[in-house]
Amino acid sequence: MTTKETQNTTRDAVAQNHDIENTIRNIVVRALKDGKMQPEDIKKTLNDVLEGACDGINTQSGENGEALKQVLTGIDAALGQVAEASKLAIEEVSGNVQDFSDHDLKRALNDLEDLEKIFLDTLSEVANKGKETSHETLKGLLNHFQNSGSSVGQSVKELLTGLHRDLEKNGRLQKIQAADIAKAAGVTFARVSSGILAGIADSLDSKK
Repeated sequence: MTTKETQNTTRDAVAQNHDIENTIRNIVVRALKDGKMQPEDIKKTLNDVLEGACDGINTQSGENGEALKQVLTGIDAALGQVAEASKLAIEEVSGNVQDFSDHDLKRALNDLEDLEKIFLDTLSEVANKGKETSHETLKGLLNHFQNSGSSVGQSVKELLTGLHRDLEKNGRLQKIQAADIAKAAGVTFARVSSGILAGIADSLDSKK
């Protein structure tokens, strides 16, 4: 999805005030599952969604706070799927030393660990430049996440604990932690993760 498509789809979902949380989750997943799972891609997608949401609430009145809360809950749920896809991708490629080096895996683990930070940093940036009808609400929601944590933050902690344990069993964790992160690392891995994310999204859609 292009920036304009993401913003417009989000704006319309919020303006119509219908099934916002699930719609936002789907928007984020669709935008990221086409090989765009590197931090800069995730940040851009979240920014587009939040900008679109701020535009959408301008058509509402007293429901702005609840609408934005649903937007953030939808983003949180989508990032949980991103985290799960990243975890499965790390498990899949960790035994493939030829195509995926310790550099790639260290970058992947670091990116997974930073997922909540990307979410909160992007939310902070949009909140600080948002329109008067939205920025105070976003700041309040940001403060809530900073104090209470997000679902994706908790999920990432649990996933990393399991990944570190498994990588330590096969003796690779120490090598990964000692590796430098190559600038080019992560591009191929992002494609693997995006493919898995697409499968997760299709599975959830079929269950619905």
